[in-house]
Amino acid sequence: MKKWMLMSLTAIMLWTWQMEHSHADSRIDSRADNRADSQAVTAEASFRQKQVIMLFVEGLSFPDIERFRTYPHVDRWLKQAEAGALSIRSPGTRTAPNAYLLMGSGGQALYTDRSGMAFHPEEFISKHETAGQRIIEISPPEVSPLSRYRIVFPGIYRLHAENRDKPFTARIGLLGETLSRHQLSVISYGSGDYDDTRSRHAVLFAMDERGGVPYGNLSGENIVHTSAYPYGIRTNYDYLWESLNKETSSGLISVQLSDLSRLYQVADDMAPGRFQKQYEQILQDLAGFLDRVLASRQQGQMIMLLSPLPNPRAVQAKQLLPPLFIWRGDEGGQLTSFTTRQSGVVSGLDILPTILDYLQVPVPKGLAGHVIKREAGTAAAELQQQVEQIHHVYATRSSVLYTYVMLQIIIIAVAAVLWIWGRGKRGENLQGVRRGMRLALLSLLWFPFLFLIEGLVGWRASPPVILGVFILLAMAGAWLMEGRSLPAGLAIVSGVTTMAILIDGFAGTPAMRRSYLGYDPVIGARFYGLGNEYEGVLIGCTILFAAAFYQWCSRGMESGELGSAASMSVSRKMPFAIVLLLFCLVLAYMAAPSWGADAGGFLAGLVGFTVVLIRLHGWRPGKKILLLLAGGMLAGVGILTAVSLMSSQPPTHITRVAAQLVSGDWTEVMHMVERKLEMNLKLIRVSVWSRVFVVSLVVLGLLTLRDDRYLRHFSTDYPLLVKGFSGVIAGSVAGLLLNDSGIITAATCIIFLVVPALYTALTEPVEARYSST
Repeated sequence: MKKWMLMSLTAIMLWTWQMEHSHADSRIDSRADNRADSQAVTAEASFRQKQVIMLFVEGLSFPDIERFRTYPHVDRWLKQAEAGALSIRSPGTRTAPNAYLLMGSGGQALYTDRSGMAFHPEEFISKHETAGQRIIEISPPEVSPLSRYRIVFPGIYRLHAENRDKPFTARIGLLGETLSRHQLSVISYGSGDYDDTRSRHAVLFAMDERGGVPYGNLSGENIVHTSAYPYGIRTNYDYLWESLNKETSSGLISVQLSDLSRLYQVADDMAPGRFQKQYEQILQDLAGFLDRVLASRQQGQMIMLLSPLPNPRAVQAKQLLPPLFIWRGDEGGQLTSFTTRQSGVVSGLDILPTILDYLQVPVPKGLAGHVIKREAGTAAAELQQQVEQIHHVYATRSSVLYTYVMLQIIIIAVAAVLWIWGRGKRGENLQGVRRGMRLALLSLLWFPFLFLIEGLVGWRASPPVILGVFILLAMAGAWLMEGRSLPAGLAIVSGVTTMAILIDGFAGTPAMRRSYLGYDPVIGARFYGLGNEYEGVLIGCTILFAAAFYQWCSRGMESGELGSAASMSVSRKMPFAIVLLLFCLVLAYMAAPSWGADAGGFLAGLVGFTVVLIRLHGWRPGKKILLLLAGGMLAGVGILTAVSLMSSQPPTHITRVAAQLVSGDWTEVMHMVERKLEMNLKLIRVSVWSRVFVVSLVVLGLLTLRDDRYLRHFSTDYPLLVKGFSGVIAGSVAGLLLNDSGIITAATCIIFLVVPALYTALTEPVEARYSST
């Protein structure tokens, strides 16, 4: 019995001891868990607000991204990213320093080599002077740069000076300055250094107005010396990753990664096999680093992967849009902004507002860029195809448009020569030549319509194939018009083109944004609304339709085809009502910020439409009419300004100009005027459209001065059509004066006068009457 009692007591003691230790272990585990939780809370709390990490991979292009996608661990990150193409339009040449300056200043700014490079204060920039001594020497007395900055840019004041007196207001250092004023940290790592060359241009993005960056490291710790890489240098990704993990303060971290750009610098010196091997190794290194950074991304961090400039081979292939990937949430998709209003395309001007918005810092006023958003319902995987289409249009645009313009010039010039040489001559062969030339002239009127709908097709044919198809379709359209009366044919082609442009515009310009006569997002010329090419086409087509429609209805009333006297009375009012409605519709389209957003087009159209109405209705151009026209112009400007300011749409360039006018910011207004004049004069000198305009003027001079019978008989046969031509001239001249690319507007508009005039001059049998001596 005692034995059993002793065993029971021993078992109870062992059980009690085990329970106590289990409880103690659980307390220890609990304390450990609490400590871990506490550490996690502490780590999370160290992100006082948010943090932005910018990974600048110099030389990265969309073909490199395709190669990236073959690595499964990177492909999954790319599928989760918000993706887009970056359009960067700097005032100077397309270089990485200019791109960094543009993104960091949120506007136009120009880098010059004389302004130099960034350094640590202790680095020597000359034999007897360090960068720290230089920055003290040039800084204002009240500034203590060495106590504030770990990185300095001694050429900052030269850079400011060389950006003065430019047709833009440079705000160099705006990003770093804004973050500094809100007590947010700014850090810069990495460089593109090799041998004795310093390449630290990413500092231009992060520095403040005095050329300083508070924290960072540009030294040799960022690189590893190895013979297997270009210049014997490889980026020290381990150091960078550890440095990024240590930085928990809220603010901006900028990292310059230059292995890829260094490889492309020596690419032409390397055997293809060696280049490919190093290329694969560099991409693998970069992929591994990106995987580590993204895998350790914490709540409140936004990571951007982008390049200031694609590599030279991509540039040579005209694949100029650098990629941009953003990780800031859980969903991927395509990027967009109110600057571009296009899915998958954003501007370099949008980078600064996006960073400040994410860090919850007020965005400075006066910036042209907007916050980059993810467009719902889009997939990042579809971006590659869209960018390839944009690059294809850009790469073939010059060939297609140059050939089209030269075709215009040749047809117009040959038609004019044929008219002069063939006056009074007869013959079956000559009639055949005249008919062929008339068809060629009419086909020119169909080209703008074909260029527009081609944007919906999305094919990637070569320029000869594209132009061959266009010529066949245009000739077919001309052949169908040939059997109709001149007013009817002109009304049909101009009416179809006008309605196609308006429908496309009201639908969000799906055709115009990929048309050869539409936007060019690669150079950032225009992203939305009505471009200069189609501005001239729309004005010219609308006026030609009005004149041809009046003439068509007039012939119908004269021949009695329109019915009884009562119906004829109604018919006389019908053209005016239809044309007035069309004019109002076109002007509303061009003025509305959400549609055409084209102030120059609105004013040029207002002038042309007013003139054509005055001429068609025989209103005498006395003082009242002139005052009415001037008043109409002023009222148009007022309406345009009011509509722009009151619009609920995001601010456009018209809205910004209207706001500057209202606020009295005449400096910016004068800068805008200076930029537009400079652009217009430059285009007049170099653009191929200038030749079309000059040839058109010469031909019109020949038609009017060579033989007065031409105008006399033309005015007798088509009086309303001839009166309408005055509106085309007025719209063309107004478009030339009121647009920054006015020569393009003038050239594309005046063609709707020259072609009908030459067509009529070559028409049988009236040709004999028009040109008989």
